[in-house]
Amino acid sequence: MSRTGRLLSAAVLAAALAVSRPCAAADADPPSSPARLRTSLQIGAFLGLDFALLYLSSPPEGDPPGNVRLVDKLTLKAWSFDASAFETNFLAHPFAGTFYYTTARSNRSGPLESLGWASLASLTWELAEFPENVSFNDLIVTPVAGASLGESLVQLSQWLDRKRGSTARSVLSAVLFPMKLLNGGPPPLDDGESGALGADLGLIFGARIGSGPEFGVRMATRLVHFPGFGEPGEGARLRFDGNVSGLSLNVRGGRSGLADLRFTANASLVTLYDRRIGEGGDGWDLLVSGGVGYDLRKHAWDGGAMDSWSSVHVPGLGLELRRIDGPLQIRFRADLALTFGGSRSFALDGAPGLVPVDALTSTQRTWGYTLGWGLAAAPSLEIAYGPVSLDFGAAIDTRYSILGPDPWPDRHPSADLTDSWSNVHGGAKLRLPWSDLQISALIERNLRRGSAAGSTRTAGETVALVGLGFSL
Repeated sequence: MSRTGRLLSAAVLAAALAVSRPCAAADADPPSSPARLRTSLQIGAFLGLDFALLYLSSPPEGDPPGNVRLVDKLTLKAWSFDASAFETNFLAHPFAGTFYYTTARSNRSGPLESLGWASLASLTWELAEFPENVSFNDLIVTPVAGASLGESLVQLSQWLDRKRGSTARSVLSAVLFPMKLLNGGPPPLDDGESGALGADLGLIFGARIGSGPEFGVRMATRLVHFPGFGEPGEGARLRFDGNVSGLSLNVRGGRSGLADLRFTANASLVTLYDRRIGEGGDGWDLLVSGGVGYDLRKHAWDGGAMDSWSSVHVPGLGLELRRIDGPLQIRFRADLALTFGGSRSFALDGAPGLVPVDALTSTQRTWGYTLGWGLAAAPSLEIAYGPVSLDFGAAIDTRYSILGPDPWPDRHPSADLTDSWSNVHGGAKLRLPWSDLQISALIERNLRRGSAAGSTRTAGETVALVGLGFSL
């Protein structure tokens, strides 16, 4: 065999070993050099496919014509916020980030290292994407949303795998985390690690006051896994294993189409658990977590365009304090986060000519939404006694526009746009004695506000809902 042939054979063998699934004994090992090489090759293959598709795609509609030189990107001259569509920035990029993140997790990288892989993959794409500048918002949204969604899916898949095996569980676990079929998945959780999964799946019926009936579905999961969670004992422990995660989806519609869509994903990167629980099960425990989150909302207010709002939460801080006294449980939760995202200007949707076009960002001019930063807070209180529970809560999310740098060098936006979305709610649930069935009732008040050029537009609504479904 010629020397060239031997080198080619060696390269093929090395690549095969790098991308092949490890043996079962290696599943419990921390990430090794071959595992990290496998991560880089798999992410690189995805980026290569994306790059090939880039040549076949039409130029981005909102960006300046022509290509951007790599040297300008490397010297930080071609860095800005982008002018992509809302769906590109807050749907496509989060799903790409989820692939990057779960690829690293399936190769036994931990949550923090996987977030690093997603960030590196995002930066690599931004440097290679020749029609556009390096995008600040993509470098934030892609890895953070990917980690929020990806870690929640990984944790739920692992929880299903730990339970007694069944075909349905195996299929659902694979659907949630398909990359583990190729790479084997992250190390299994400690055998002695306790966990609690709360899950809701049901139908919802109701109406906005003064409007017609609406119907929809509600799905939500919240998974906490920690050594000794909820069990008798005392002491505090700190973990970095995605110990608290959650997903939720609420969709409602009526005769006129979609009325409301809310999707959220969140995952902790560091968690402190403290407990003081007696042998009889009475006592209290505390969860404090720091992590990331992602949310997407669509809503039809009376009149105007379909409202859109999305953000990533980084950093996010969560606290949960629980008191247990026999059948009585009192749970207080509070979430606080710095946010970055995009939203339609509620003020400009109501009065498009309120601000001169030259004062608007490129995303607002082309797509009708503005990038910005803000704060989000959501306290809640749940009181449960046996099968009956009451829930009260509030939430507020604010958004302040970011004006630059704009991808068009001759544009200098100056219009300060502010938006907020808030609600208060109260509800009751009753768990029925048959097959985890649950009925629920909820009433909430939603308020949307937007300001521009000294003018403010406000809309509010009261919604009453009844639900029937399954609860774990």
